Amino acid sequence: MTEPRRVALVADNDESVAEVLRVFLAREGLSVEVVGDGLRARERLLAGPVDVFVCDLDMPLLAGENLLEGLGAQAPPTVIASGYVELGTEARLRRHPAVRDVVRKPFDLLRFAALVAAIARGESQAVEC
Repeated sequence: MTEPRRVALVADNDESVAEVLRVFLAREGLSVEVVGDGLRARERLLAGPVDVFVCDLDMPLLAGENLLEGLGAQAPPTVIASGYVELGTEARLRRHPAVRDVVRKPFDLLRFAALVAAIARGESQAVEC
């Protein structure tokens, strides 16, 4: 019997970044859904289970940090992937119970995909980006 595919939700308003992440995460065996803004991400997260959430911070309609704050304990395991993160913001994000890592763009796509897949499978964070 095969294990059901884990679901990854990618929220990034940059379509090219989101597509590259979709491809690399799918290669890791994840079922990948992509949304381009924070409101659609929130709707999807509240609609049903997601095994791992990849979230940009700078998104239209609802910023990533505000989205996570609003979800609180309902947020799935989350990896923040952003081009610029101030130190104070990063420290706040790392205190959120759902945040497993904060990764600055650009990053190594193979290592990033392995990290996200490991988190989706519930494995301890053995991969660093």
